[in-house]
Amino acid sequence: MFRDFIRRLSQTFFWVSKWVVAAAILGLLLIVAIVFLLRQDIDFDTFLNYFALGLLIFVVITLFYGIIAIHDVPYEIAKARNHPHQDAIHVAGWVSLFTLHVLWPFLWIWAMLYRPDRGWGIQHDATDATSVQPEQADRFEELLRRVEALEVRSKGAEPRKRIEPIEKLVEPLKSAATADPSAKRGPS
Repeated sequence: MFRDFIRRLSQTFFWVSKWVVAAAILGLLLIVAIVFLLRQDIDFDTFLNYFALGLLIFVVITLFYGIIAIHDVPYEIAKARNHPHQDAIHVAGWVSLFTLHVLWPFLWIWAMLYRPDRGWGIQHDATDATSVQPEQADRFEELLRRVEALEVRSKGAEPRKRIEPIEKLVEPLKSAATADPSAKRGPS
């Protein structure tokens, strides 16, 4: 029952199991030392020496587990967010462990950039750039008329004839403006 509790707790907080192991080792060393002290098998100075050694071992184990837990945070974030590069983040985390965590901040940023609900965050809710809205076609026609009027005023001559490729561009815009605007083109 206690093992299941620790397992569920460690699934929720992945580093808890490592800290529980370190605390259990310290507790065990402390209990053994107190038993030896009470039985008078060792004197108080020897007890303090062993206690200091046990404390030193505990600190080393805690630092070891702490560094492992910290280096694994970006991977756990990526795994929780179903990141497409979670394996690469995990391997780079191990490389960062051996390079004194130089890469770790970048891995954390990389893992945090992706969210399952919005992906990388660079997608737009509006239609893609290839689709044409009716107001865009009207605006384009208005701009063409304004350019022609400016040419007439500036030169005092009749406006130039429209270049044929522009005419070819206007026709799809006009046909798109009359088409159903709710129909969405492009990838979904």
